[in-house]
Amino acid sequence: MHVAVIGTGQVGQMTLMALAHESWIINLTLIDTMPGLAKAVGEEIRHSLASTRIPMEVSTYDEDEAVEGADIVLVTAGTPRTPQMEDRTNLIKANAATIRQIAEAVVPKNPHAKYVVVTNPVDAMATLFKEISDAWVISTGTNLDSQRFRSELAKCLDVPITDVTGFVGGEHGKAAVFLWSTVTIAGSSIKEFVDSSKKLLNKEQVQESIKEISRLIIKSTGGTRQGPATSFRDILRSIALNSNKVLSIAAPYKTPDLSVPVMVGIPQVVGKRLGPTLEHALTHEERTDLRKAARKIYNTYQAALISLQ
Repeated sequence: MHVAVIGTGQVGQMTLMALAHESWIINLTLIDTMPGLAKAVGEEIRHSLASTRIPMEVSTYDEDEAVEGADIVLVTAGTPRTPQMEDRTNLIKANAATIRQIAEAVVPKNPHAKYVVVTNPVDAMATLFKEISDAWVISTGTNLDSQRFRSELAKCLDVPITDVTGFVGGEHGKAAVFLWSTVTIAGSSIKEFVDSSKKLLNKEQVQESIKEISRLIIKSTGGTRQGPATSFRDILRSIALNSNKVLSIAAPYKTPDLSVPVMVGIPQVVGKRLGPTLEHALTHEERTDLRKAARKIYNTYQAALISLQ
């Protein structure tokens, strides 16, 4: 399996470290337009492979056009979020141009690849990538948010993380939809668990904590790394190995009031093909909130299109 990672900044580097432990990757290609950066990061990956003993071939390039024959392309390039940014949509103008450049340069030489977009605002940028390229495209959606959701629940309820399931859908941003109907603790619904354990749970506080946690991490460390890296690795692994794992990625989602499908986070089976989703099992309120998130993502996507004119 040939995996290409475009963008070797903080998130890209940590993701590459996670991928260096994946024995299913035969060829790993690194691309970054900053001269010398991909080469330097590539050397670090090679050094780590001397420990993992995985016979992975590493190639590095300074130009997006150089990558050919990739099976999966992970797009992490772009301007990252800062602690001062209230919303990831502040990155629209800079990152829309980056996404257009990558889509136009990479897809013609990798027409059969599966593209996974990380660049923020991720759902709108993946929608833009799809519009420009008509390739197989998803965004990493709310998979990371779902990991944070489970982590926060485990902490608040003082239970092992292995006992917790649950997903976030909608937008990776302010329009995230916390899908409480999908939450189970040790096999029991959240209501059953709270009632039987007599533990206190403030749902609004949990949601606010998750929405703010990335800002706190960025303020203290300069960027989120480990959480995103494992989330992205899980998505790529499930696609490559056809694991059919349920993940909250964002795939094209069409509603009657939108002119084009937009990438909306919905838990679904992820393998070489996508779906089915869990949308039918959600509550009416949750499905309504997903459609509201779709509208917000669509508006961001439209702003990205305007910025490219």
